[in-house]
Amino acid sequence: MEALDDDSNEKMKSDSEECVVDLASYKKLLNQESIAARRTKVCIQFNDLGCSFRCEKGKPKDILKGVSGRFRPGRLTAILGQSGAGKTTLLNIIAGQQASNLRGSIRMNGIEKPFESLQKQCCYVPQEIELMPLLTVKETLSIAAQLKLGRPHTSDSRELIVNEVANKLGLNDCLDTLAKSLSGGERKRLSIAVEVLTNPPVMLLDEPTSGLDSTASKQVIALLHSLAQSDCTIVCSVHQPSSQLISQFDDIFVLSQGRCLYCGPREKIVETFNEAGFACPNFYNIAEFVLEVVTEQREGNLSVLRKLNFENSQFSANESQYITEYKNCINNQWFQPEYSENGEDSKVQTRRYAASCWDQLKVLLKRAFLCIRRDKTMTMLRLAAHFIVAVLLGMVFYKFGEEASKVQSNVACLFFFLLFLFFANAMPAVQMFPIEAAVFVRENSNNWYTLHSYYISKVLSDLPMQILCPSSFLIIAYYMTGQPPEVMRFFQTWVICVLMAILAQSLGIATGATFNTDAGMFLVPALNIPMFLFAGFFLKLGEVPIYLRFLSTISFFRYAFEGILQAIYGSDRPALKCSTDLCVMQSPRRILKQLNMPSVSFCTINLALIGWIIFLHISIYSVLRWKLRLATKR
Repeated sequence: MEALDDDSNEKMKSDSEECVVDLASYKKLLNQESIAARRTKVCIQFNDLGCSFRCEKGKPKDILKGVSGRFRPGRLTAILGQSGAGKTTLLNIIAGQQASNLRGSIRMNGIEKPFESLQKQCCYVPQEIELMPLLTVKETLSIAAQLKLGRPHTSDSRELIVNEVANKLGLNDCLDTLAKSLSGGERKRLSIAVEVLTNPPVMLLDEPTSGLDSTASKQVIALLHSLAQSDCTIVCSVHQPSSQLISQFDDIFVLSQGRCLYCGPREKIVETFNEAGFACPNFYNIAEFVLEVVTEQREGNLSVLRKLNFENSQFSANESQYITEYKNCINNQWFQPEYSENGEDSKVQTRRYAASCWDQLKVLLKRAFLCIRRDKTMTMLRLAAHFIVAVLLGMVFYKFGEEASKVQSNVACLFFFLLFLFFANAMPAVQMFPIEAAVFVRENSNNWYTLHSYYISKVLSDLPMQILCPSSFLIIAYYMTGQPPEVMRFFQTWVICVLMAILAQSLGIATGATFNTDAGMFLVPALNIPMFLFAGFFLKLGEVPIYLRFLSTISFFRYAFEGILQAIYGSDRPALKCSTDLCVMQSPRRILKQLNMPSVSFCTINLALIGWIIFLHISIYSVLRWKLRLATKR
């Protein structure tokens, strides 16, 4: 027995030692090896940077006026300045979020970069950020980790990183809270957390402490300071930081009215300002002192300060160590070059992502289905609306499809089928897409996933609801209105209704992605009036004027309406029963002939509707691509 106990004890001891080794290896992967393998030291230098935009009267207004400086790796830099000094504009330019009306040059490790390529080199956290409202904090971080942390990370190492980042940013108490229920400070910390997961080589943050209390601000700046010490280049614009916060920064960059007044170490700023005649009192907050100087509340000579900064900016820093490391780490997933040293295009023209396209698609599908499942209100409202309207139509047009004397009313009923399916699927899509589009632009800009991975996941995740809603509607309405109880006719009607629902939602998404919600809610019904007018219900196809027949040819409603009528009355259907003395429209063939149908075959109708759907999806994809390009050229 003693021998057995000794063996079991030794086995338990060895198992515990294995667990310790695994945990240690994950921590080592998190803190050392993964950072070294993934990061290149990046020194950002910009010269004579200028930016302007045209006012309403046509006169250009300069926001930045010949700004020069540099941001170094391993240093946490604060950008100080009064409101309107150009802090956000400078960050947008360096992050590649703005690439029009610019002057000057930006170099990374001594290599000049075109403004259009900067977005692929930097991680940017704007002041206002959109999050997926129906994901919890833990799910948001986990999904970001799966998309941004590739090999050699495993699910366990990703979870370890997520927990550590959440702990450092004080998010442990709200891990199970939905993003839409977070406070402003918690949203801000979460937006920072999803980007610091990967320890990117360059991080640019626009006022990361705005909206945070003093404790949360200290946590955020302390985390950024620790990241900077691991050779990350981190730049923040800050608004009125406390003495404790400003002491965490290594360098300070001062902007005033679009000009740089100081760029250098925090320890030397008081000495430099003193040389220009600006004396800082003892134990005074440096940030407040700087803001008082730039707003001309203190005595001194700003022109001398600009001259001192100009002399100090004429550095001839030896950046060969960064250039050498840049070349050695050319396969780095974050700092993948797109241009050669002489500025010409290189063979590498695409960004590299941490996750493969297949992994991106799986994660995005998981996120999409999770949001759909959580959005119970919208899902239940859509299903309830289809159910209620189907019952209402069934009560109003009860068994009209069997009576020859009620053919005109039944045709109106079928037209209303399509009308309801169109608006019930198009209008919600207009409202739900703009917020998600904003999330997509931010995540794609920060190298989370490709456009085609996102779009495929969006199409596939919406497909079940696009089939379920019209199917539930048709099963009820088809039976109650007395349409022919034949499997083939029901199937043909179902195909038309599903295609109409998919087409309507695609049209709604395209409108919502192109315009804002208010404009989209107006444009969807307004632009589709011609589609309804030339569908063959209000005006027979043969009665349309020749010069307007092209509208009937391109009207998707015309094809859907004719398709559903062919399904109900076509294919040699027997004569309808007549409950009155005389029924003129008893023959199904006569009914279609009276409406100038069939004008095309049922197969052609389906191809026309599918063609419209493909055209709309191409339009949506093009709009999203245009929004991505617009995000870098505004």
